[in-house]
Amino acid sequence: MPALVFWIDVDNTLLNNDHVKAELESELRAVLGAALAERFWSLYEAVRHERGVVDIPQALARLRAQTPRQELPEATFQHACALFEQYPFATALYPEARETLEHLSRLGLTVIVSDGDHLFQAEKIVNSHLAEAVGGRVLIYDHKERHLEETMERYPGEHYVAIDDRLDLLAACKSQLGERLTTVFVHQGRHAEEGLQRPGHYQADRSVEAIGELRCYEAADFLRAGPNH
Repeated sequence: MPALVFWIDVDNTLLNNDHVKAELESELRAVLGAALAERFWSLYEAVRHERGVVDIPQALARLRAQTPRQELPEATFQHACALFEQYPFATALYPEARETLEHLSRLGLTVIVSDGDHLFQAEKIVNSHLAEAVGGRVLIYDHKERHLEETMERYPGEHYVAIDDRLDLLAACKSQLGERLTTVFVHQGRHAEEGLQRPGHYQADRSVEAIGELRCYEAADFLRAGPNH
C-alpha cells in the first residue's frame, strides 16, 4: 500500500479550462451564429444547474432536440459537436502540469479524480495525455466528494492528498476524512478566485499559486502538520 495517494483534479488545476471555454465560445459563435451559440450556452447553464456538473453532450442533445433543422442544419450541428470532440486539449495544459504529475508519481500514487459528464470529460483527459501521465488511473464522478470511500477502496493508501482549485470541494473532503487527508488549494482559474472572495472561506492545508509549484514539494511536505500558505 503506497504511503501517499494523490487525488488530482483536472479543470483549472492541470488544464486551463477557462481558456478552453473562451476559445470554444468564440468558435461556436463562428459556426452557429450569435443567436444559436447563445442558446447553446443557455442550455449548458441549465443542465449544469440541474445536474450540478457540466454535461456538454446533454447540452448539445437539447440544442438538437429544441432547434428545427431549417434553423440548424444537421451538418452545422455536427460541425459544432466536432469543436468539442476535436479540441486540442494538450495545448491548454498549465505550464509544468505534466512535469508535476511526474514528480508526484515519484512520491506516491497519482490518480486523476474529476467531476463532469463521463463522455466529454474522459475525452478531455485522454486527449490531453493526462490519463497516460497517471498510468490510466482516472475516476470521473458527477460529484466526487460523494465518492470518497469508493475512491479509497479503488486506490488505497496510508494518507491521501486532494489537489484542487475549488475550496468548497476541498472543505467537503476534509470534513469527511480529517487528518487522513491533506488538502492542497491551487489558486488558478475563476472558481479559485470566487472561493477566496467568500467570507469565512475554507483554509486549505497547503496553497500554491500555480500547479508547477508542487514540483518543489517532497513527501514530508504533504504529511507534516500545520498549514503552508
